[in-house]
Amino acid sequence: MEDEDGKPVVKENKDHQILDTLDTEGTCIFTRTRGAVTEKGLWHRYVHVWVLNLPDSAVLMQLRAPEKKRFGGMWNCTWQDLSLPLEVVCTSGFVMSGMPSLEACKKHLDTESGMRFDDHMYEFVFSCKEISVFKGEALKQWIDVYVVSLKRPPELHKIFYDIKEATELKYVGIGELEQAYHDQDPNFVLVAAPDYSRRLFHFLHKKIRNYLDMLPKIDSDEERHNKKGQQLLDRIGDVALLQQPQDLGVIVEPCKRNEAYTESVWHRAVHVWVFDVETGRLLLQLRSPKKRHFGGKWNCSTGHIKMGDPALPTALKSVQDDVGLKDVKESDFEYMFQALVEMDTGGDCFLKQVVDVYLLVIPNEATYPTVPDLASLSLAKGEVDEVAYIELERLQEIWSTSSPHPDYVVPPGEDYRSRFFFHLRQRYKKYHELAIDGPSTDA
Repeated sequence: MEDEDGKPVVKENKDHQILDTLDTEGTCIFTRTRGAVTEKGLWHRYVHVWVLNLPDSAVLMQLRAPEKKRFGGMWNCTWQDLSLPLEVVCTSGFVMSGMPSLEACKKHLDTESGMRFDDHMYEFVFSCKEISVFKGEALKQWIDVYVVSLKRPPELHKIFYDIKEATELKYVGIGELEQAYHDQDPNFVLVAAPDYSRRLFHFLHKKIRNYLDMLPKIDSDEERHNKKGQQLLDRIGDVALLQQPQDLGVIVEPCKRNEAYTESVWHRAVHVWVFDVETGRLLLQLRSPKKRHFGGKWNCSTGHIKMGDPALPTALKSVQDDVGLKDVKESDFEYMFQALVEMDTGGDCFLKQVVDVYLLVIPNEATYPTVPDLASLSLAKGEVDEVAYIELERLQEIWSTSSPHPDYVVPPGEDYRSRFFFHLRQRYKKYHELAIDGPSTDA
């Protein structure tokens, strides 16, 4: 048996299974075979289980076998129909009609990955209605969404999976998954219901924030450097081949974060400058003196871009985590330029980074109509000791001294500095011209 592309289709032989069918309010009204449910497009129950890797801010995903009848060769979380086998004992991994969806989650993970968790580990997040169409077949589902949050997630090679169901497992960064939803990436199974992604990512980010808040209240580099040091970063090969901003075609094999430091490997990072465009001031943060790199110095928000992750979600996460600007959105960020940064961090490391530099303008109508008061900001414990606004002219003066100021992180090279101050002055000028003249009324 072949699909429309001529590829063999695995005969799953599941059409005989009995599913609960629902009305539009989610109430069970009768039962039908799985084949009849899919053929007629009837509402039925589903569960999604997201396994959250807390230390790496990632979720476990599986690459569905290419021969699967639906969504073959696409990345997805673990999921399961809620059905009633014809036998009294459920031998196929599906559950009896009326069984709570939690039982389906537990049985599914145990059967397909060998992972077993106590009931309290499964957090019910929400339910939603979803209508998806795949190759002309309409699937109408009531989805119960669960999350299992792990402080010590299993290594991939230790997770069992059925090769008839999936061909690969990987941890996908939440930022990468958010980008996949934003771009409607065809390599991922994406739930079309608009509330699904919004509620899912809100919950995942909240769990990660809570996890970080519960870590010992000391410098994160000292407490977690072994774990952070194992994070994989994109290694940049020959930076001379970078032809244009954000051209990363020179990425080669990944490297661990520790290697990027100890071996001075080129890797990716972001700088985020928060700019009070009304008064021409920049928000700076004083890095904890216990930080291994640039400890006790004033700087902007920075972040390493983990392997495969886009830059913008990393920029968003950096200001949310560092100074608690939780309401900002990706659309609030302005990309300025890309720069090559080579400098001594003061932590026995000569840093080499390809940096995407972003501007976050405040106030803005979307999220911060007024400039946040310093006392209202929530600083990352062990990361940021203090915040302050500094005049643009004062910062330029500090950066222009013949020898780097000992209290500030000063980007090396004239290229970064000249483009940075030119862009900010243009942004400041444009803002005040609009304030005087008002928005254009030209058609």
